[in-house]
Amino acid sequence: MSDLPDTEILTRGSQLSRGRKFDAAELRLMLLWLLQQSPGHGYELAQRLRELSHGYYAPSPGALYPALAQLESDGLLRSETSGKRRTHDITAAGIEQLQQQREQADTLLAILRHAGRRMLWLQQASLDQAAATAATGWLPEYVEARRALKSALLALEDADHDAQRRIIDVLQHAIAELAAMHRNTAAP
Repeated sequence: MSDLPDTEILTRGSQLSRGRKFDAAELRLMLLWLLQQSPGHGYELAQRLRELSHGYYAPSPGALYPALAQLESDGLLRSETSGKRRTHDITAAGIEQLQQQREQADTLLAILRHAGRRMLWLQQASLDQAAATAATGWLPEYVEARRALKSALLALEDADHDAQRRIIDVLQHAIAELAAMHRNTAAP
């Protein structure tokens, strides 16, 4: 088994550019993650998601405020009104819920950051690859290698079973090396 994020969640994340970015449950989980970092009011929480995604995603008020209301109704956050603003803070039950779904929350936030970086790369790289590298941390060769892998797999889509087994071997070897790199960079 790999130490990399769940492929089902990553597959879901690769479709962020189409339609609604996150469903209500995913948004609630990301809000709990943000609130564990620090309390905030609705607009501030939306802006924090926008910052995490380099401007790519901020929930609409029509998605954000019902999610906050549901979290409060479920006892996962508490709200305090001061002036015109309601400040939200995570409860002990919210922290427990977040701990139970920590891997999913971390993966959703990684997907959000990746989507934002990808959009930032696309915007910057067409003008200046050095600026795109400075903005995202991605080398042009890294972006090209990812694109080339997708193209190579697409070209082999109709491969016979023997070729598919060879592809599986190559990919499993690469996955094992990437998982080892992930473990080494995640180690304290």
